[in-house]
Amino acid sequence: MHTIYRKQERVKMSEDNKKMEIKSTSGSRTVRILTIVIIVVLLGFGAKTMLDKKNQPKHISSAPAAPTVVLGSAAETDLAVQREYVGKVESIQTVSVKPQVAGEITKVFFKEGSVVKAGQTLFSIDRSQYQATVDLRKAEVAQAAANLDKAQKYYNRLKKSDPRSVSASDVDTAESSVLSGQAALAQAKASLRLAQIDLAHTNITAPITGKIGAALYTKGNYVSQSIASLATIVQMDPIRVSFALPDREYLDQLDMFKKKGSVYEIALRLANGKVLNIDGARDYENNQVDNKTGTMTVAARFKNADGLLIPGSMVRVNTKPTESRIALVIPQSAVLADSAGDFVYIVGSDNTAQQRRIKVGDEYGTMFEVKEGLKNGEKIIVQGLQSVRVGAPVKAAAADASSKSAAELAMESDSDISTSSDSTKEGN
Repeated sequence: MHTIYRKQERVKMSEDNKKMEIKSTSGSRTVRILTIVIIVVLLGFGAKTMLDKKNQPKHISSAPAAPTVVLGSAAETDLAVQREYVGKVESIQTVSVKPQVAGEITKVFFKEGSVVKAGQTLFSIDRSQYQATVDLRKAEVAQAAANLDKAQKYYNRLKKSDPRSVSASDVDTAESSVLSGQAALAQAKASLRLAQIDLAHTNITAPITGKIGAALYTKGNYVSQSIASLATIVQMDPIRVSFALPDREYLDQLDMFKKKGSVYEIALRLANGKVLNIDGARDYENNQVDNKTGTMTVAARFKNADGLLIPGSMVRVNTKPTESRIALVIPQSAVLADSAGDFVYIVGSDNTAQQRRIKVGDEYGTMFEVKEGLKNGEKIIVQGLQSVRVGAPVKAAAADASSKSAAELAMESDSDISTSSDSTKEGN
């Protein structure tokens, strides 16, 4: 029995082994098939890639295009040609006409905006009250004079009397009465003088010669000493123009005064473009240099018979040079800097850019003075610097036909630069 059971067990195990072999054989066959498929796919993809590469057109390598730049020239110019500053026209004397007494305005005597002379009547104030006060004070003077005369006569009579018939105290009293009378008369005369001054102030006159503005109070208005102003007068001739000179140029101007006298050789350009070639007398200089701007405020006095210089207006002040000063200048936009210092890009006859180290001096308008490194006429790149490489070719573009000369740019004032910048922004 036991033997039969073992045989059955061996038969079962044999059958299980056969099943496992069949499964193993089937799995291996599947793996081989998948492997073959993958290899075929990869070979096909590789062949396609090779064909694509063969059929793909070859690209011909080309050099990058030369950047477009704008060229300028290092130019010699006379930095001592006339310089331009912004000046302000100021009246030497300005007066606010105010009433000295209270009362009603009875008449206005001037035409608004006209030129009035010193001493000319401008306004009149009702004088009836002040005339009455003068009359009263005259009466008081007369009364005080009569009292003094009476006291003086009495005192003289006592002095001539027999000393035995007049006591000393009576004489002293009479003398005191005379002194009191004299004081009363002086007081009455002073009161009269004050009344006469008030009466005179009812006639308001111009204290200076100049151009008068609008009448702020007219006939029928009650005015008093507390009001700000009845009208304003400004002196027109002569007149003053103040402007700020850099400290160096101020010192040069002082040297010029020593050589040619205290006269500014100036041309004034008005707001409408009209130029006045007139000499200005040295008026005053401030007592210190402005520590923020490094400038000294100076003023020149001018004749202004035509009234073209108006107080409060702005003018351009063109000063003539103190002495000739030739220097090489280039636009500030052409100058670059690194750790080694300042440099520019120059362009030679082969149209390639080369770096050139320079030493810059002072700033003049939109230009730099060049002390070392460049020669007059050398071409430099002023725009398009961001794309320039040393030794690489560049393409020069035409400069703006309206561009200013080096001398004009060197003489350009800060206000010109600001105005040009604002105009460019508005155009954009």
